[in-house]
Amino acid sequence: MSQPSVSIGPYVVGEKPVPLTYAFQDSTGTALDLTGYTVKFVLRESLSGAVATYGATLNVPTTTGIAQYVWTGSEFPTPGHYRCRFWAGNTTQRFASVLITFDVADSEGPVPSI
Repeated sequence: MSQPSVSIGPYVVGEKPVPLTYAFQDSTGTALDLTGYTVKFVLRESLSGAVATYGATLNVPTTTGIAQYVWTGSEFPTPGHYRCRFWAGNTTQRFASVLITFDVADSEGPVPSI
């Protein structure tokens, strides 16, 4: 059975894209109130299996259910097929975003400091 997913990118090793946002909603499309929740962003490179977890933020007001991850430029150090999700939880409840996938291509040389 396939799971809901969205594809973004493609990107290049060392790239620093615009912030990624995700709107947590209930089954009717109403924004989840994430007041008091913590949000994490989990990223995995599919071929190597390397997994990394990053802190994410909630947009204010948190009643909009919108989570955001600001890329640092170090998330994809190697080419490959990546998959990631936002997670929101408050120790009582935990929600996962849809699966987010993207490909990363190799850079032609060193990534410039710009």
